[in-house]
Amino acid sequence: MRHRISIQATALLFAAMYVAGCASRADLTAVSSKNVNLSQIKLDRAKSKGRTTGEDCQHVIIFIPTSGPPTLDEAIDRALEAKQANLLLDAVVNWHYFSIPLIYGQTCWRAEGDAYDSFE
Repeated sequence: MRHRISIQATALLFAAMYVAGCASRADLTAVSSKNVNLSQIKLDRAKSKGRTTGEDCQHVIIFIPTSGPPTLDEAIDRALEAKQANLLLDAVVNWHYFSIPLIYGQTCWRAEGDAYDSFE
């Protein structure tokens, strides 16, 4: 009986070591992937367009990527385009990675913030 428990414990430990993941987060006051002249921004007249989120991910099946490497620039672009804005305030940027080697992997950038159109 003890021998069987140690085999199960060893198998569980091996499975836990086989799966890998990592994440990182950054909080930013303002971020944009567009060319924005900071001297022309009038936040008191800028129009808030609400909270928005954009994500750029790459999936890897077996060892074959389904797209090019994800970029933070693309995640920010998607967040801004969703609200037709050019600036994110009180932004949060996340990066995460998950992998089960030789089976599946995922890498993602995610940008979230309050969208503003600073030219209105």
